[in-house]
Amino acid sequence: MKVFKLDKETLWNFIKYLIIGGSAFVVEFTLFLLLRMFLHYILANIIIYTIMFWAVFLANKFINFKSRGQFARQLSQYTVLFFINLVVTNLMLYGLSEYFMLDAAIGKFFVTGAACLWNFLLYKFVIYK
Repeated sequence: MKVFKLDKETLWNFIKYLIIGGSAFVVEFTLFLLLRMFLHYILANIIIYTIMFWAVFLANKFINFKSRGQFARQLSQYTVLFFINLVVTNLMLYGLSEYFMLDAAIGKFFVTGAACLWNFLLYKFVIYK
């Protein structure tokens, strides 16, 4: 396994990851706020999370990490991570909303930030290596 080091390439990947992820977050968060007016916040989160699946996968694969080939392997790993993230982030969102009494929108902000950190490391060193 490759040891994590903060070199120029990794730093540039992280900056692009933040731009891609930040853009996706603005879209995701806006749609979340709209959908939660009509649906339970967990259902709204599942729907939005699913919509963003392809956009984020393809942007990181081709734009950020410039990964060519291995599409099936990367898509299967990304899909597994997607479902793990879906469960973990919904549990975190539920916990923040129900036990810590945070508004779901504020909880969504914190949950997304946490997921951002662990996902970058997994994208860089496992999925798009």
